[in-house]
Amino acid sequence: MKNIILIMLLMFSVVALDAQEVKKSKKEKRTEREAKLVEQTKKLVEAETWQFDARQMLPARGRSRNLNTPYNVQVKDGEVDSYLPYFGVAHSAPYGSTDSPMIFKAPVEDYRTEEGKKGGYIIKFKAKNKNDLVEYTFNISSNGSTSLSVNSTNRQYISYHGDLVPVKEKKEKN
Repeated sequence: MKNIILIMLLMFSVVALDAQEVKKSKKEKRTEREAKLVEQTKKLVEAETWQFDARQMLPARGRSRNLNTPYNVQVKDGEVDSYLPYFGVAHSAPYGSTDSPMIFKAPVEDYRTEEGKKGGYIIKFKAKNKNDLVEYTFNISSNGSTSLSVNSTNRQYISYHGDLVPVKEKKEKN
């Protein structure tokens, strides 16, 4: 009987030690994942080739909206490919237009990168869509979490929240 109790006690101690190691490895995995995100963000900003995936939209007036459809802004080869929804007041807009003013592809003008808070970055640039000059300001944290502020000469201010990720190739429509 003593042997059975001794074996059970030994098995319990091995299981308890193993559980403590799992908790430690989860913490290590999280710090490794965060370190990879910081390194990836730094590489993307330095290469000036990246994509902003929007998760939430905050119009100047009204309530915020979560975005379930994949909306994004790609910066690649000195060009911006903006695919974002817009809700707000238009001070001047083409008659009968139903297109979002934030959906366009244009050359980037006046691209600037600055150091942000706590190892983050601030990226600013301008681009012209069909009827408007649009100014983008990206506030990027060191782990890639990003907020985007968009100012326009003909439309009300709007902002978005999301993540900075590597550029994903868009599928061609047949």
